[in-house]
Amino acid sequence: MTKTKALPDPSTLNGDQLRGWACALCGARLYADRPLGIATLVREKSTEDVELWACAPSCPSRPCGPGERARYH
Repeated sequence: MTKTKALPDPSTLNGDQLRGWACALCGARLYADRPLGIATLVREKSTEDVELWACAPSCPSRPCGPGERARYH
C-alpha cells in the first residue's frame, strides 16, 4: 500500500469513491489510479474496511464538484 499522511474519512465519501470508481481525494473519475490505503467505514451496527484509491500519478489541485471536470496541475 502507498502510505499517505492521512486517509480521508470514509463516512464523507460518496458511493463511487468507496467502490474505487472515483478518487477518494478529489472525486474525479479514475482512469489511472494508485492505492491510498484501507480505511474503516463505521456504520450504525457494523464496520467495513474499504480500500481507497486516488488519481495517478497525482490529483487535481482542488476537489471537483458534481458535473465538473478535474483540472490537473
